[in-house]
Amino acid sequence: MEMLKKRFFVAWGLSVVVMMALSFLWHGVILNDFIHIPKPYGLFYGLAVLTYILIGFVLTFVFTYLSMGIGIKMKGGFMGLALGFFIYLIAFVLGVSFKGSGTEHVVVDFAWQMIEQGIGGGVVGFVYEMARRRDQVVLSDRQ
Repeated sequence: MEMLKKRFFVAWGLSVVVMMALSFLWHGVILNDFIHIPKPYGLFYGLAVLTYILIGFVLTFVFTYLSMGIGIKMKGGFMGLALGFFIYLIAFVLGVSFKGSGTEHVVVDFAWQMIEQGIGGGVVGFVYEMARRRDQVVLSDRQ
């Protein structure tokens, strides 16, 4: 089963770590949004971690089972962009945001969400590309 291979779990874990790091960089350092986090903080951070674990799983699962006919790295990036698009639409409709909802803020946050998930998808694609190359080397050594 393709999902139970090591590459799936490595891609999933790395994408979660990278997307969370980018999110904390964007919201915590660049925008300084964390001062607007509702209390209790532990609940917020716990739900944020759970959310990124779920996003990483969905991204890796869809990447594993959807064939797009393009290169592995591009496939991951495009899937991440699409996922970021839909995640932000959900957050926007539900009114989940740290700051005001001016047009400029919405556009920038929307673009950032797509970039963040696009990079996460790129990480998944990178892991799968490295695993594919490793498989080729192992296969050629056996012959």
